[in-house]
Amino acid sequence: MRLAPAGWKAERLQDSESVESYDEESTVSDQESRSTWARLIAQVYEVDPLTCSRCGSPMQILAVITEPEEVKKILLHLVKVGRPPPGLDPNFV
Repeated sequence: MRLAPAGWKAERLQDSESVESYDEESTVSDQESRSTWARLIAQVYEVDPLTCSRCGSPMQILAVITEPEEVKKILLHLVKVGRPPPGLDPNFV
């Protein structure tokens, strides 16, 4: 929880009954949280998510889409244009 983005923390703390267990002193910056996320993705998928796979240039996170319906719209569009993400379950969209 310490490395989670601020918005996620606020959302979870609102829903959680164990608010007492959250220590405000142990929070980290958004940049530290993003770098941890990128490092974990790189370890799991053996690719740097913040480096363009085509040209190798560094990329930045512009937005995070968490609404399931919006994610489905984007994935459906990618399927329609013939560029579905690798490993996409066709029954998902």
